[in-house]
Amino acid sequence: MSFLLLINNEFISNYEIFKIKCMQEKKNYYKTLGVFISNDNLQNKVFEINHKLIGFFKNRGMLNAIYLKIKIEILKLKNAKMGIFIIKKISSSALKMLKLFKEYFMVELFYEYELVLNAVKHYLVPDHELLYFLEKKKLLDCYKIKESQLPKILINDPIARYYGARKGDIFKITRYSETVGVYVTYRVCK
Repeated sequence: MSFLLLINNEFISNYEIFKIKCMQEKKNYYKTLGVFISNDNLQNKVFEINHKLIGFFKNRGMLNAIYLKIKIEILKLKNAKMGIFIIKKISSSALKMLKLFKEYFMVELFYEYELVLNAVKHYLVPDHELLYFLEKKKLLDCYKIKESQLPKILINDPIARYYGARKGDIFKITRYSETVGVYVTYRVCK
């Protein structure tokens, strides 16, 4: 997977260097790393569309429009189509600007408190798998249904945000039950 990470205005593209850098700064690098390496489907998605992913961490202060514009310029310069921002707070002007940039880049915004708990690994959350284009087409053809006939999952659902889902993406959800056994359902992201 090709990714770049910006820590203290220095680009890091190698996992080992990133790990050493975080340990030197005595940070909890597992918390920082969780977004990037624990998500196999996101890695596959990056391979599939062959884009770079850049992560930005704003530890101090509020994410404002000027800071956001500078980081979006970095995305353009590095020819990256995907960006993840991990922040404490965001200004309203930066939030409006972020909505505009989402038309051109795959940008996801996470607050630090959202990353404390990994919702995907919680025992009450069923297994979610993001289907690729061919799997999605095969599913719709097999059941002879339209995308709009599937149950919905919201785009701002924590699981959908975790996997970087966009409108029209389909999740395969596998639940385990004592009475039924394995129950598989599909949901479309709206």
